[in-house]
Amino acid sequence: MKFVTRTILIYCVIFASRAVPAFAQQADESGANGQKMAGTKGFDADSIGTNRAWGLQVVLNNSGFGLGTYFSNELSQDVRFSFETSLGAAKDEREVAFFDRFGRRDVPNKSNYLLEIPLHIGLERRFFPAQIEDNFRPFLLMKAGPLLGWAYPYFEDKNDNGKLDDNEPSFDVISGLTRGHIEPGVSVGLFIGAHFGEPQSTSQGVRIGYQLSYYKNKIALLDQAIKDPSRRIGTPIIAVYFGRTSTR
Repeated sequence: MKFVTRTILIYCVIFASRAVPAFAQQADESGANGQKMAGTKGFDADSIGTNRAWGLQVVLNNSGFGLGTYFSNELSQDVRFSFETSLGAAKDEREVAFFDRFGRRDVPNKSNYLLEIPLHIGLERRFFPAQIEDNFRPFLLMKAGPLLGWAYPYFEDKNDNGKLDDNEPSFDVISGLTRGHIEPGVSVGLFIGAHFGEPQSTSQGVRIGYQLSYYKNKIALLDQAIKDPSRRIGTPIIAVYFGRTSTR
């Protein structure tokens, strides 16, 4: 999984470094008259800022999956502003779950659960609008924003030794929720992806990239004898989303 993470991150950085100069050049050429460059399909300068999209998204990462929602609105012919939020779990990549014959779950050396709720603002840049039909719209997305974490214990540490002993009960994902506390932080992400379908009616697509979370306080996901608490949690992400668009 480390190889996948590094590969995605390197690819995104290379893609962004090639895309940003092209975006700046197009902005200079089109800014003077507010019209799209010659050859771009189906653009009406009067429609800028009127196309909106919203819907749901499914987020897959190292920790499993999460659910979220998004809203976006165009700022120019090829740039969109977006806001999104989601709810998902974060865990260390070393965690391995075992189940006994009665279905009881055990994660050796686990210390805490962590749920994440990012509140992200993003800028999305569409690529190759003049060369590719509107029903397939590749893009680069950069987003960042505050992050709310909810950390809660994996077990009841009765003797405060930081380890799960035989006489101490463990909690599942639901039963330990009320024992948690808020961990504030920030997170950033870089993604490439594509929208599918007609832009005037549907909002659906997929994106892949990397997201890095940084918390104010260190969080111990595993026993400190296995791994020290950390403020940083990074993961590759695949997000699939679907919704509607409207023109006001």
